[in-house]
Amino acid sequence: MANLVLYDRNRVAYWVGQQVGQTVPWEGFNAFGVESEGEIVAGVVIHNINQSNAYCHIAIAKPSKAVFKLFRVLADYGFRQLGLKRFTGTAPTNRPRVIEFQKKLGFEEEFVMKDAADNADMMFLVLWAEKCRWLPKG
Repeated sequence: MANLVLYDRNRVAYWVGQQVGQTVPWEGFNAFGVESEGEIVAGVVIHNINQSNAYCHIAIAKPSKAVFKLFRVLADYGFRQLGLKRFTGTAPTNRPRVIEFQKKLGFEEEFVMKDAADNADMMFLVLWAEKCRWLPKG
């Protein structure tokens, strides 16, 4: 049985950082995750939060139905509670599966920064509040 982890941001952020190769501490962050049998199996970190935008990093080791709940929590927190207009995601262009996954979540390609990743360009993607299907109704 998978459960949401809503109040252990340091634990979730550490796990996500390991999955996405984050080698420095997150700045001004919050994190939510999913655990199964006491282990984190999915997580989201948002950081560099301002009045309009936050960077969003997603890692999933074991998909489950709880991941859908995780995205709803993320959307509610960012778009309703913080009043953000958008989330920014990034992915190296030599990781097409990561880019495709982000697009399935609703992110759209915004621009590509040349030579900004190890041996690749870096794609920047955006998830707009008004287009977010994860935002709970009501």
